[in-house]
Amino acid sequence: MQPAIPDIEFGEPFNKAFEQINSGAEKAVEAFNDLIDQVNKWSWALGIPVLLYLKKKLDSARDGLLEVLDRVKHALDHQTPVLSLISTSFQWVTDVKTPVSGLSFATTEPSNQNFAKWSGDAASAHSAKMAKQKAAVDETVVKSEFISQWLFNIAKANVDYAVELAKIVTGLAGKFTQAAVEAGSVIDIPWAVSTLAKSVGDLVTAGLNTLLSIGQRFVDALGNVRDIATQVGDHSKLPGGAWPHAVRG
Repeated sequence: MQPAIPDIEFGEPFNKAFEQINSGAEKAVEAFNDLIDQVNKWSWALGIPVLLYLKKKLDSARDGLLEVLDRVKHALDHQTPVLSLISTSFQWVTDVKTPVSGLSFATTEPSNQNFAKWSGDAASAHSAKMAKQKAAVDETVVKSEFISQWLFNIAKANVDYAVELAKIVTGLAGKFTQAAVEAGSVIDIPWAVSTLAKSVGDLVTAGLNTLLSIGQRFVDALGNVRDIATQVGDHSKLPGGAWPHAVRG
């Protein structure tokens, strides 16, 4: 039995990305709260000017974290539909394209060899119908491949988005955890918070730019819905949207 390709190649990294996103988000929030606790613990020794400076930097780091967590919530809300897209994309190949393409030869190779003895108008009409059936089969194969590829492009963009988001969240978790550890004394707190604010800002800016680029691929794929409508609406080889019969009762 062949392995489930969409699960192995796309489902697994997609689900793994969300595991990393969930754990990373929890660690980042926990570390940020630990850092706040450290600042509050030493507030009596820091003084008002330093506390105001730290508040500004902590607000900046928190805003960056919240911006990423907003992306996380949106991704989590759409996790299941993406997995369905991946599966459906491959089903168009395995359940439609593959079996239908096998009919291309069958439509020109009659099961009853007596058909080869036909002559005259009946034979010509039957041959013409068989040619139309082959054209319909081949056209269906083309349409199923087109639809499968369209779904695949949308699904892959979503998988790439999740993987990149996981990198961002994991990176943030590391930055916040490091800052919480380094802010272990009143002397180190200002430096740790200042470094955190800058590193979070750089990480979020670069990460969101990458997500924006991936998101544009998703939008571009969705924009091809007109091409899907054109493919489905083309009945030139499927008269009236129905299958051309070689023999009618």
